[in-house]
Amino acid sequence: MVSNDDVRKLAELSRISLTDEEVEKLRGEIDSIISYIDVIQKVQLPETPEGTVYFESINVMREDKTPHEPGAYTDAMLSQAPRRDKNYLKVKKILG
Repeated sequence: MVSNDDVRKLAELSRISLTDEEVEKLRGEIDSIISYIDVIQKVQLPETPEGTVYFESINVMREDKTPHEPGAYTDAMLSQAPRRDKNYLKVKKILG
């Protein structure tokens, strides 16, 4: 069980200030999180040989090199844009 002092110490380390009500609320939430972690740790996983993983991992990153000459497709892309300003696409303003 997490104490109020533990929550205050975590708040201090996080550089946040908490009221007594917030400390009490967070204490309950942290206790709940720790209880849930305890439940997760009890889940039985299928036996696998040591050192194997549960999911196949594949590196989908390409080799770090220049795939084509810079600007090679600029004109083709800009010619398909409904609106443009020189070498820039014009788009609808979405921020105030």
